Amino acid sequence: MAGGGTIPDIPGCPAFLVWQIGIVCNIYLLGQKKGADSGVRGKVASASARLASQLVRKSGPGVVVLAGDRVEVMRWGFHRSFNAAINNARSDKLATGMWSEAFRDRRCVIPVTAFYEWGPGAAGRKQAYEFRATDGDYMWMAALWEPGGEIGPCFTMVTTDAPALMTTIHDRMPAVLRPDEVKGFLAGDNVWNFTPFGGNLVVAPCASPLKSMHGDGGDGGQPELF
Repeated sequence: MAGGGTIPDIPGCPAFLVWQIGIVCNIYLLGQKKGADSGVRGKVASASARLASQLVRKSGPGVVVLAGDRVEVMRWGFHRSFNAAINNARSDKLATGMWSEAFRDRRCVIPVTAFYEWGPGAAGRKQAYEFRATDGDYMWMAALWEPGGEIGPCFTMVTTDAPALMTTIHDRMPAVLRPDEVKGFLAGDNVWNFTPFGGNLVVAPCASPLKSMHGDGGDGGQPELF
């Protein structure tokens, strides 16, 4: 991934505030994409249509792509006795500890239409923001998976260093891959170089994406989804 991203302009929202949100997400949307009727995108569209909700949350089911364009539905979050759903894995820790085997042998990518975060809004209230790719395609986020035992296959999202423009606010963000990087990552290159995201994202304030789940626009008791 190249460096040197630019801060998008949201009317009425200072640039520093835009980057204060959405650094490490615990919620994302996997919606249907126009023209996604063939190849791996067609498989992703077919698998996502089987989900009960297109809004994917920690411990819920999501779609992942494995090597060979294999597409599977898995639970988001590795299960451990100390944490029932570990949904993020730091890129600088992948070669050691609990992540090493999965990083070596079980990589995947998460197709994402949009992800969301909450930041400061008007009158001290929290405001939801939506992040999408500028070209309208899926965002492909680096991830790992494991068989998961009794609960079935699980995946976790890789996070990496944030670009310099973000570091005074948060030092991590999802490891978004360019489309031309996906096959190389899935092939198992153990010297993969995760670098701060250098592309642009469409960012806009939005209604809470959890409104449809709770019926009242509330956040279900989880106002900051880090």
